[in-house]
Amino acid sequence: MKPNVNRRELIFGGASLLALGGAGAYTKAMRSKPVVRVTGPEISAFLPERDLEGLGHPITEYGKIGNVKLSRLLLGGNMIGGWAHCRDMRFYDKLVKAYFTDERVFRNFRIAEACGVNTILTNPALMRVINRYWREDGGSIQFISDCGYRGGVIEGAKVSVENGASMVYYHGGMADRVALVEKDWKKLRQYLDESRKLGVPVGLGCHNLNTVKFCVEHDCLPDFWMKTVHRIDYPTAHLSEDKGKKSAIGLGACDNRFVDCDRQETFDYMATRPEPWIAFKVLGAGIEHPRDAFPISYKGGADFICCGMYDYQVVEDVNIANAYFEKGLPERKRPWHG
Repeated sequence: MKPNVNRRELIFGGASLLALGGAGAYTKAMRSKPVVRVTGPEISAFLPERDLEGLGHPITEYGKIGNVKLSRLLLGGNMIGGWAHCRDMRFYDKLVKAYFTDERVFRNFRIAEACGVNTILTNPALMRVINRYWREDGGSIQFISDCGYRGGVIEGAKVSVENGASMVYYHGGMADRVALVEKDWKKLRQYLDESRKLGVPVGLGCHNLNTVKFCVEHDCLPDFWMKTVHRIDYPTAHLSEDKGKKSAIGLGACDNRFVDCDRQETFDYMATRPEPWIAFKVLGAGIEHPRDAFPISYKGGADFICCGMYDYQVVEDVNIANAYFEKGLPERKRPWHG
């Protein structure tokens, strides 16, 4: 029979051993006996042969932007690239960076591809890992680059395409600042013109809906939009604004909120746009479950959803997306673009 050792016995036993023989005796004694976990349920190990356990079927819903075929659910790259949103948990970004070794990134890609997710949205910093994955693992996942690069977004687009990017877009936070703070539509137009010379679809990203409106007003029309959308009725959504810390581009500060308005306002305006729309940050960095956020975003008009998914989350998220596609999304009013 397995020994039943409770926490109090371990503490008292350890204290006695330390008193009698010091730390060495305690360590030796603990190594010589099996210890039963009594502090929580056992978690199944993540094993390669179980990576796809529970998958109903791979994604079958795809669209096209330009000549690029995209799964309706895309893999977000913030976590993998090391920019995980942490709110006030300052340890989280370091934890994620420590977790995502190249091999674990490869595993994430393999699971995504097996589930039909054929594209990741990321930053030029991840190009090395993606190219290594293609070269050494034989994978084929596509990537969309946000062009956030030390040499600027135009140079970021060039470097990204040289390294295999299928699509590029103007980084959302940067575009918001250019549109709403600098009010420089010429800079946005220059990015579109120069990047289109690379022969791939070119997009504009943003967190603030007024950035989209600014671009439309000045005829800076991309091949696709990258626009955030998530709920804002959670308890901490407005704390930063109450403290007078609202960001220059109209968002909640402290890594807490990524939109300037509620979802319906975004849905209503984007319904007027004929360009394809990739919705991102749809979970608000964890404030909503995919089973709630995915159908709301698809029904609200998003043509594609970009969602950060750990390796162990991909199967569940794909099953959720498939379940709503199979219902036909009858409430969706905006035609599919792309």
